Formats: sequence, structure tokens, C-alpha cells
Amino acid sequence: MPVKTGLQKDTLVYMRELSGDRAGRIDEQRLYKIRSIGAKQATVDRVNKTTLVNESWRGQNIYLEAQEEAERRNRENVGRNWRVMHIWNWAQIFVPVGEAGWDADMNW
Repeated sequence: MPVKTGLQKDTLVYMRELSGDRAGRIDEQRLYKIRSIGAKQATVDRVNKTTLVNESWRGQNIYLEAQEEAERRNRENVGRNWRVMHIWNWAQIFVPVGEAGWDADMNW
């Protein structure tokens, strides 16, 4: 069962990279707003970091895996040239604005 993270609709978040050399790192270049979030699926819209206006209306769907399956697949990735993170908890991908590092607007 997914752990409660406090994330909800309209929360502004950064997302962690899920693949490649930067897997696990926070991508602070792109900002997203959670359109909907449930136990297994979330939909996010990319927003402009300055104006907070949506840059996409189609949305991006993100899905959680069962924890055992995700952990097994992550173990299989060890030592591979191309890493892919498999997630089972929203906190593994979503980082609320202000928690990603020092954010002047949120910490002033």
C-alpha cells in the first residue's frame, strides 16, 4: 500500500529523473502541477516556473508499481549501462517546491 505523502491536487512539484545517468536526481528545470493523484496513478501538467501558467494541457500520466515488483526490477538494473528507477511511492518521484533545495520564493 502506498505511503501517504501529503501530495494533493494543485501541488507544485519537481520530479526526479527516472532513467539514465541522472536517475534519482531532482530536475529543477521543469515544474509541474499535480492535476490528479490516486493510489496508483497521477497526472501532472507542466507549468511555467515564472508565471505558473500551464505549458501543457495534455498532461503526463505516472504510474506506481507494486513495491515487490519495483524492488525486483531495480535490483535487476544494478550494473547496467542504462538505469531505470521503478517507483512504488509518490515521494520517490515528486518533490514539492521548496523541498528541492533553496527556493527564494518559498523561503523568503
